[in-house]
Formats: sequence, C-alpha cells, structure tokens
Amino acid sequence: MKPFRLIVIGGGSAGHAAARTAARLGLETLLVEAAPTLGGLCILRGCMPSKLLIATADRMRECRSADHFAVRNSSPRLDEAQLRRRLHQVISGFQDARRQEMAAAPYRLIRDRAQFIDPHTLRLENSGDTLRADAFIVATGSTPSIPPIPGLSDTPFWTSDEVTQFPSLPSSVTIIGSGAVGMEFAHLYEGLGSQVTVLSRSSRILSKLHPDLGQTVAAASEQRGIDIRFQTEAQSVRHDGSRFHLHLSDESHLCCQALILATGRSPSTSSLHLDQAGLTTDDTGRLPINELTQTSQPHIFAAGDCASPLPVVHLAVVQGEVAAHQAAHLRTDHQVTDRSWEPHLKMQGIFTHPEVVSLGVDPHDDELESQGLQQHRYSFSDLGKGEILNAQGHIRLVSEKSTGRLVGAHAVGPGVVDSSHVMLLAIKNRMTLDDLRRTPFYHPSLAEIWSYALDSD
Repeated sequence: MKPFRLIVIGGGSAGHAAARTAARLGLETLLVEAAPTLGGLCILRGCMPSKLLIATADRMRECRSADHFAVRNSSPRLDEAQLRRRLHQVISGFQDARRQEMAAAPYRLIRDRAQFIDPHTLRLENSGDTLRADAFIVATGSTPSIPPIPGLSDTPFWTSDEVTQFPSLPSSVTIIGSGAVGMEFAHLYEGLGSQVTVLSRSSRILSKLHPDLGQTVAAASEQRGIDIRFQTEAQSVRHDGSRFHLHLSDESHLCCQALILATGRSPSTSSLHLDQAGLTTDDTGRLPINELTQTSQPHIFAAGDCASPLPVVHLAVVQGEVAAHQAAHLRTDHQVTDRSWEPHLKMQGIFTHPEVVSLGVDPHDDELESQGLQQHRYSFSDLGKGEILNAQGHIRLVSEKSTGRLVGAHAVGPGVVDSSHVMLLAIKNRMTLDDLRRTPFYHPSLAEIWSYALDSD
C-alpha cells in the first residue's frame, strides 16, 4: 500500500481535531481508532455527561439554599430515571453529531488497534495489515489510574467512567483523591444529597494549584457537610454485598454505599510498542512533547492526554491542530513556529461549588519578589453582585512589576470559569494592567471583579 502522508492514532478529541485539520490542509490522512464506540472521553465519559450531572446538582443546591432569597423551596426531589434519560439523550446527541462529522470528514477511518513495528510503519492488530506514513500523530488518550489497595479489585468501585453514567444515587459516598476530578465529584454528590467523605493523602486539596484556591474550596466543602480527611489513605477495602468497608491509615474504619476512585489518569500508550519507533515515555507512560507537539522523533507528534501535562479537552484539540500543521510542513523541513500549543497559558477550570480557574503563571506568595512579579486580589464579598448572590471566593491577578504585563489570573468563586476568558485573551495578547483599566466591564456583573482587582493591593 502506498504510504500515507499522515496517520493519526486515536479518534478522540485530539485525534479527530488532528485528522480533520490535516485533511483540510491537503494531507492524505488516515485515522486509526481502536475503541468500539466513536466519540472519545469528553463526549462519552468525561466533560459533557459530568457537567450535565453537576448542573443538576447545582439546581438542587440552589433549591435548598433558596431561603436566603426569601423563597420557601427547601426540599427538592431528584427524579433519577428522568436524569438518566436526559443523560443518555445528551450523550447520544453528541455522539451522533461526532459520528456524522467523522463520516463526512475528508480523511479515511479504520477501526483497529495499531502498534509500531519501526519508526515509519504500523501493524494493525486485527487485520494484520501494515501501514506506512511520512508522519504520525499519537492521540490515544488515557484511562483511569487504579491504586494498588488490598481488596480493591474484588469490589464494585466506580471511576469517572461509571460516575458519568449515573448508575445510582447512593446515600453515602467515599471518594479517594482530592484533585480536580475528586472535588468535582464530591460537590456533585453533595449537591444531589449524598453524605460525602473525601480521602486526601495530601495536607490540602487541589494540591497542584496555589494553596489559597484549595483552602477556599475546602472551607466551602466543609460548610456543606463534606468530610475531608487530610493525609489519610485507604489501607484495605472490602465489600459485603451492599456496603464498602475501608480500613484507613489513621487506624479508623469507614463504611459507605459507594466508593469512587479519583486518583488520576494514565496515558494509554503501553500497547503502541513505542520502543519500536525509537520513542520512550516518562514514568507515567506520557510521551514528552515540545511546544510544537514533536516527540523525540521529529516526524512523530503527540496530542491530548497521552502527551499533555494537563489532561483537558481544549488543550487536546489545540495540540491536535498544531500537530497537523507541523506534519503538513514536514516534507519542506520547515517548522510552523507560530503554531504552538502555548504551554505557558496553563488554563484549567474546575467545576466545584464555588468554581476554580487558573490561568498562566501562579507562583507561591514567597516567590513573587524573586521572580519580579506582583499580585492584586479582590474578594467576591466586596463586589456588589457578589453581595447580592451571597458569593464566596476571590480573584487574584499576577503581573510583571517592571512592565505591568498580565501573566496570570486565578480565581475561586461563582462563574469564574466562564468569566476568566477575557483574562486569557489579555495574557495571550500580552496586555498590561493599564490596557485592562481602559476596558469597561458591565455593572453590576460578576465579571467586573476582574477590573476591581486592578487597583487593589
């Protein structure tokens, strides 16, 4: 068979974006997808179903707290069957749209599992066919990481794969893990009315972010009855047919109806035989890439969860598109240096209650001076719209002292993921605090808190 210009391995968000972009650039492109169901993690078991469930939990929480607004409606009831029907309808709708888009796309699709046999050749596992290409983009995604806890494998625990299908509403839930996914799930089940316990092996939650973001979410969590056990791990797990029994590192015991693992995700690279292509991964299985998505082999690129230091969909799509542009110029030995996935932007949103967003640079407070940076902070409790909504949280801007250029924006509070995009635009376009001061923000709005911080200490 004649070599393809490009073969993309993996048909999730990153792979589809890469193949679609490459085909539009005129490359003869093949997409190889091993999963039995098209759509990828975001559509099937990630962003879309989880955010639908979180939106439902938010509505129930609003009903329970309506007394603050003089509304007597404090006992909402969840129709679980209707929620599952809506969940199925939404997932099916997104999946059908993606399936139709892929069927009409100007690239070829093969449903099989691929593995490298040399740097320019793949073998398909089921058909046995071999395929050659000038360039490859690896976009095989990730799977939930399962910790080696004694007894765990014999129990019906859930990961994000199960939670996003909403199998049931348990009366009590224990979540192992206090990162972004663990805390989103904690607030999801708290909102729906479950008793929630979070086991955090760290001394704080959301430990990859600035401490003040996690501290605010932890305080809000505990206010709502979420029990966070810091520096606590499960030593063993058993299931008696109806409940989980956990023996903890502090020698206490915990019983619950559902157990959720939120202990991160592992890149899906082990079956690719990357060593045959001259590639190596880091200790987690992740393929290291540069700003242009290149691996250590200049004709092999990677995008999405299998390569990205931050497993989020918008970044997977951007990386897929960048990889396609780089692959299109491979024959000319010309790198498209103005097409980078811009790792310095570091955008992450977390849909806890209150929400969290982190953009760009965010050093610890004691590192600001040495890095020539300054920060400006403002609380939602001092904002007019924040007072009306009884809002918790704050925002913090980080800028260069010498130039005033904005390099970071971080917040915990209502609607901050949506409103932060104006700050992302400012960081990307190297705007200064003075540039932002000349930008009007509507009053009263939650978004105007970003402007209030410009003149605060």
